[in-house]
Amino acid sequence: MTALPKSAPLPLIIDCDPGIDDAVMLMIALMSPKLDVQAITAVAGNVPLRLTSRNARMICERMGRPDVPVHAGCPRPMLRKPVTAEDFHGMSGIEGIEIFEPKAPLAPGHGVSELIARLSAARPASQTVILSGPMTNLAAALVMAPEIANSIGHLVVMAGGDRISGNVTPFAEFNVFADPHAAAIVFDANIRTTVLSLDVTHTVRAEAPRLDSLGKLPGTDARMMADLLAAGNKLEARWKNGQMAPMHDPSTVVYLIAPEIFQTRPCRVSVVTRPGDQFGRTKVKDTRSGPHSWVTAADADAFFAVIETLLKARA
Repeated sequence: MTALPKSAPLPLIIDCDPGIDDAVMLMIALMSPKLDVQAITAVAGNVPLRLTSRNARMICERMGRPDVPVHAGCPRPMLRKPVTAEDFHGMSGIEGIEIFEPKAPLAPGHGVSELIARLSAARPASQTVILSGPMTNLAAALVMAPEIANSIGHLVVMAGGDRISGNVTPFAEFNVFADPHAAAIVFDANIRTTVLSLDVTHTVRAEAPRLDSLGKLPGTDARMMADLLAAGNKLEARWKNGQMAPMHDPSTVVYLIAPEIFQTRPCRVSVVTRPGDQFGRTKVKDTRSGPHSWVTAADADAFFAVIETLLKARA
């Protein structure tokens, strides 16, 4: 019997603000044979840009992928006063593992310019992009070169909430609250977008049995994953009445690896940018055909099974 040909890995650009959960997300993306991480652009968010751009390179080096170019992007939001989240991620941005200065320098060129260059050179609807932090970099790129929207076949974002409306204010999720004007630009670009919001990420948490299972796996990658999640749990529990850490940013990459474990509904997402108590709120209007897909549910056990499978393959 002739073996079926393996499908080529999906080319992927990741825009992120590491962050503990971004670090976990980067680990999963770099481990997966289904994904080909071609570039990472860093943005200010969980911590300032000098740390997010260092942390992205640090994870790439720890995963044996210093070849992945990391470009520093925007150091602040478009209009609003900058906000960061050291209370949830630690002063370094990444608690739980040793912090060091990566050997690989930042890749030359601004992150926004890199997004424009890569997307401008691509075929229509051929590129997949993850946004796991504030959307400043892609929004700036879309303002400067709106035609690049045509090259993005699939945008996957961690953003917002509907049933669960906020984690930084009663109405707003952090990534959107950190730059609502950027999020509005991205959502208004009519790009096919899958949205992993608090509605679903709060249902997938690093509960003790799952963390114990990861901790029993062999290999340095499994140890690092368990240490990161344990640190995230400690910080989350301190502020959220003992709850374990939701898998916010990792949900974006797990969705690309195993979309069958998620449920979605078509919709159109908008963002409240006017000053007031709802500043940064996402509003979700159901539609027949999108352009956005709102993820409504995930199989949490299958989610962690994806991570375990990748870690076992790396051991």
